[in-house]
Amino acid sequence: MVWKSDSRITNCLGFALYREHTNGKQDVVETWVGFGTGPDVPPGTHKPSTEWPIQKFMWSDYLATPRETLRYRVVPMVGTEDRLEPEAALGSDWSDPVKVASTPGPISAYFNRGIVAAQWLSRQLGPAKGTRVRQKLGKIIATPNDKTRNFLSGALRAEMVALLAEANRARVTLYGALYELNDPELMRALAAFGKRAHVLLANGTHKTPKGNVDENAAARRTLRSRVNLSNRMVTGNHLAHNKFLVLCDGHDRPHKVWTGSTNWTETGLCTQANNGILIESRQLATFYKQEWDRLEAAGDGYPSSLASSNVRPGTASAGAARLTAWFAPTLRLVDLAFARRLIQGAGQGVLFLFFNPGPKGTLLNDILALDADRLYIHGVANQDPGGKNKPVIRLVHRGKVVKAPPEVALPAAIDKRLRYWLPEMAGYSMVRVHSKVVVVDPFGDHPVVMTGSHNLGPKASTSNDDNLVIVEHAPDLAAQYAVNIMTIYNQYRWRYFRTQRKDPTGWDGLENTDTWQDPYLRAGSDRQRELDFWLGRLRANP
Repeated sequence: MVWKSDSRITNCLGFALYREHTNGKQDVVETWVGFGTGPDVPPGTHKPSTEWPIQKFMWSDYLATPRETLRYRVVPMVGTEDRLEPEAALGSDWSDPVKVASTPGPISAYFNRGIVAAQWLSRQLGPAKGTRVRQKLGKIIATPNDKTRNFLSGALRAEMVALLAEANRARVTLYGALYELNDPELMRALAAFGKRAHVLLANGTHKTPKGNVDENAAARRTLRSRVNLSNRMVTGNHLAHNKFLVLCDGHDRPHKVWTGSTNWTETGLCTQANNGILIESRQLATFYKQEWDRLEAAGDGYPSSLASSNVRPGTASAGAARLTAWFAPTLRLVDLAFARRLIQGAGQGVLFLFFNPGPKGTLLNDILALDADRLYIHGVANQDPGGKNKPVIRLVHRGKVVKAPPEVALPAAIDKRLRYWLPEMAGYSMVRVHSKVVVVDPFGDHPVVMTGSHNLGPKASTSNDDNLVIVEHAPDLAAQYAVNIMTIYNQYRWRYFRTQRKDPTGWDGLENTDTWQDPYLRAGSDRQRELDFWLGRLRANP
């Protein structure tokens, strides 16, 4: 939710946010930060925003139920911190109704929660530390129907399971190209297809200090006699890195594609920030099936014909959206050149999530080269953009790389600046952000979404099996990806902000005067430009 005020509201100490359900029931969105929030407030305390108001002009409702239709209203809360009253006459109108976690039309996106924001998970797992807490979490995410597993995996896992179940009931055929596979629920869903499932299974990362291994050996044994299983056991500098699925109709004609960043593993579903995208387009599905055929024919190798056949993209449409599918390996970095032109054409801003695109020649380098004074540029990279292989988070704030300290990603050692926090998960996985997404001008005239398995750098383009789908002119989809990116960004930005406080006693909560509004009201300020971006009003100077 984003809103604006033309001037400072006298004695306003924040906003209350109201939600209304389709049955007409209204309630107040809760917040987690109050006035003078200190040691006497237990971790996880939350109160209605009428008591702990929102001292921002943007907010996310983290407790909204997926697939529920809601609308919202903001109302200033005026007075003193111990005596606040709603100023209803200055409140907003109700927003248009919106269905949570749903994109209308033939393209839909799905996201998990992962352990990006892990305070609630620390409370859930209890006081166990080190190996014990990692073992406890490992058991949870490996157990189908566990409530915490379902919550972590969110709408992403729910849609994958539902998609497979529906396709199996319809007796259709599917073709999957998978990099990693170990999730018991997804393996069971694949096995249910029998020989109508054609699975091209790679050997995963396949490298250890002792040599090559088959990371998917257990899944291969489980599925070998149940589905049509083909192996792609690549070696050297290559990764068979796809995670796509082609669904065919009753006549074995491709008609849907599932792709995105999600490996079909317990960690891919539950602990890493990932996305999945389902596209209903016979044209696009046909291109993906053709690529599946080429990869199966290549066996364990990389014949020159594989890269040369991928020099030209597949183009298709889905409703009003224009689709471009690139497959790797390809030649001359043609996929990155196509994407680069769209990024360089940004008129309002670029948002992104990267796992590890590499040190140079990547789309992240292209984004960082944009004019941050002209455009709104924010995002998160799981690893150092300079190529250092460390489990750290790198933030890009207003186009500049913020080298956040390790506590931002792995806040296991809580100091006084984070004294209201519980120790969080550290060491369970080096991967926090696994999505590979770029969104250009989501609220402009030419919205663009780029996603897939492609890590958006030269190695993925030239050495790996990968796919990149670029969706233009799908504003609802672009908005949904934009919100997901900034949700993740804001979690890490908040951690960084807390560690940068000069006052060693930390931050004591909400301000008790109405001057908190001033940074949002200064003409041309970063915060005002941010609001204009989200409201679709930012008009960057050429």
